[in-house]
Amino acid sequence: MSQGLGKLSQLRRLSLTALRLPGHLRMLLSSFPQPLEVLELPYLSLTPADLSYLSCSPHASSLQQLDLSENRLDELALPSVRRLLSQASSCLMQLSLSGCGLTDGLLAAMLPSLSCCRGLKSLGLALNPLSLAGLLDLVRTVVRMPSLRQLLYPNPLEDYQPGLPPMPSSAQLLDWPLDELVEVHEATSLQLDRVVMESGRSDLLLTCDLLNYNKDLVDRYFSWK
Repeated sequence: MSQGLGKLSQLRRLSLTALRLPGHLRMLLSSFPQPLEVLELPYLSLTPADLSYLSCSPHASSLQQLDLSENRLDELALPSVRRLLSQASSCLMQLSLSGCGLTDGLLAAMLPSLSCCRGLKSLGLALNPLSLAGLLDLVRTVVRMPSLRQLLYPNPLEDYQPGLPPMPSSAQLLDWPLDELVEVHEATSLQLDRVVMESGRSDLLLTCDLLNYNKDLVDRYFSWK
């Protein structure tokens, strides 16, 4: 496959969804004669070694869109993810890290690198096990990112019904019922909206609606307002 991909000299966009090829990213991407601008790698079971390669590859500084959803990003992967964000900071416009197992601590360690992506317009972080405190820290960071127009955020752990495992997977977060009390979700929305309002960011859309989220509709949404 890598030899065939290497012959596509004009290729700038690559989507490799659910191929489950841990440890093979270098083999797949090193054959490209030109750096990629769009790279979608969801459900690929990427390893820390894969992410280390990507963060140091020629592609890193050219990426405009990056999707690493449903790849576990743990403490071993964190340094490479931070380096990747730093390398892509001048050009990255769309980033999806949904379902990556990001806890409050992991996300907090990632936020400084994320905030350097000054051109980022769309950020997807759904189905990550964040508490309300972690979610508020996230929103306080993104309101200071001037180009960001849309944040897909996860429902905080406090919004779920009792019994959710301490470290739930993205599948568990997707299937576990949310609290039936409307007041719980309204309280979360009010706190997030207050942070946005106090920052003066009327051009920033926050949503937890995973089913209707579309990262490509950001500019169109605000043109209607």
